[in-house]
Amino acid sequence: MSLRIRIFIVWVMVCGLAIGQNDVQLRLKTLEVRGLPFFYNNDIEQTISDWLKNENESTSIFYGRMQYYGDQIDRTAIKYGLPWFVKYIPAGSSGYEPRYRDESGASGMWPLSYTIGKKYNLRQTALFDERRDPTKSTEAACLYLRDLYVIYGDWLKVITAFHIGPIRLNQVIHEIGGDLDFNHIYEALEPQERLPVIQFYAAVAVLHHAQQYGIRPTEVEQVEAVTVYSINRVLPFLILNEKIGVSLSDLRNLNPEFRADAIPFLGESCSFKLPRKYADAFEMKKDSFSIWIDSKPLISQHISKVDTVLVGDGDSAVSVFVSKNDRSVLDSTGVTPPVPKTVLSTSPDLKVWVYYKVKSGDAVYTLSDIFDCTPEQMKSWNHLHSNQLKVGTLLKFYVPAKRKTYYAKLNSFTIAQKRNIAGAD
Repeated sequence: MSLRIRIFIVWVMVCGLAIGQNDVQLRLKTLEVRGLPFFYNNDIEQTISDWLKNENESTSIFYGRMQYYGDQIDRTAIKYGLPWFVKYIPAGSSGYEPRYRDESGASGMWPLSYTIGKKYNLRQTALFDERRDPTKSTEAACLYLRDLYVIYGDWLKVITAFHIGPIRLNQVIHEIGGDLDFNHIYEALEPQERLPVIQFYAAVAVLHHAQQYGIRPTEVEQVEAVTVYSINRVLPFLILNEKIGVSLSDLRNLNPEFRADAIPFLGESCSFKLPRKYADAFEMKKDSFSIWIDSKPLISQHISKVDTVLVGDGDSAVSVFVSKNDRSVLDSTGVTPPVPKTVLSTSPDLKVWVYYKVKSGDAVYTLSDIFDCTPEQMKSWNHLHSNQLKVGTLLKFYVPAKRKTYYAKLNSFTIAQKRNIAGAD
């Protein structure tokens, strides 16, 4: 074997080792040419590792759902001039589950808050929530993303604001003196507020390259459906289940916007989806549904198995059957495996950046004293080459996370107050 070939083999082995060690980071970096801003840190690296474990097949489930809903999201994104990677935003929050609802009440696969849903004309009632409709919520989410991009012009900020709200993001930017560097914004966010960006990049890194990682999608069962209209009153799913044979799971999966096991009456006949093979049976029997709904034997037959909820007004009010066992399925966070989420450390050793704007009378030794660091650390953090400070300059200090609020308040202290603190130390 010639020396040249041996050198080439060694070079390939070394490069292969380097790529293996930095595989995920390099793959994310290559997506920068397609418009994805590069952002990577230890939090993202650890979360990617959690996604790759594919515990409980959760990553495979999300991969399958992304394939199921991805084309629809792509078409809507193109319609509003959004980039290809927006379809990964729901992955880290809901796992593409239309019936998802988080602790704050945000709902749907994206998920959207009540206020945002209302702003983008999604109907939301006790029994009907269009935030859970994949098509309509995707339309609203893409409009919201477009509007946020007009404000920030930066996808890292847009993704963050999409989840924590532009008011909160603007507050964080204000706290760090108007600094728009996202690395600084990220450090100023609370640990839970960083998760949207962390999960987004984990989703892109893993799902975009799922085949290379050997992750196979869990296929979403596709049922051929047809849109039909209910009678002019609330129609419980159990009636459709018993009288025409359609399964409750098919009704729920095809109609996630209904928050109870019933098709509501909203002043007019409400459209819903039914597996196509049951459409003829529905048309044949729909005139008898009112009789069956009012049937006392029917109610007594199910009273041991369900809770009944009175919905509607006046003559249209009926008892809706809600299975006791299925409450978590109908309107909760229990319909999807938990998204792999790295628990960000909140130990006493965790430190974060806080920002301080230099005021008249400030000095290196006073500031380093009140921020509990050495002058050398302060100058190193801020690339200062002397003890001279310019009024209005934004300085950063690495402080214990548990005292972040205290250090942030130093911005509003007078010179006398700061000197008193330094003197007391």
